[in-house]
Amino acid sequence: MAKENRYYIVKNSNLGEMAISHRVFETIAINSVRQVKGAKIYKGDAKSRRYLYRPVTCEMKKHGKIEINVDVSLKKGVDVKSTCQKIKEEIINNLLLAVETVSVNVLINVANIGD
Repeated sequence: MAKENRYYIVKNSNLGEMAISHRVFETIAINSVRQVKGAKIYKGDAKSRRYLYRPVTCEMKKHGKIEINVDVSLKKGVDVKSTCQKIKEEIINNLLLAVETVSVNVLINVANIGD
């Protein structure tokens, strides 16, 4: 069975279906991290770039639940807990603006602290 990679807004309608690709959710998450001071998307090290490393992934769960995993790099000296909370809130708020009725779980992974 193939994984579902779309969030359906309208499904099984006589007029058709309306869905949003998981890539849209990933793009919204990437842009949300850029809005938080002291945080950026972790690009990975040279070894991980040889493979298909994706710092932001979106997985569609059962019952319309969306899980977004984000690998971030934080500036040295920032409060990790509050910055991660800001990132999470920013992603959720931007998703709610784009898709009004989304049920989302955001997992922030601090992959690097530096610069």
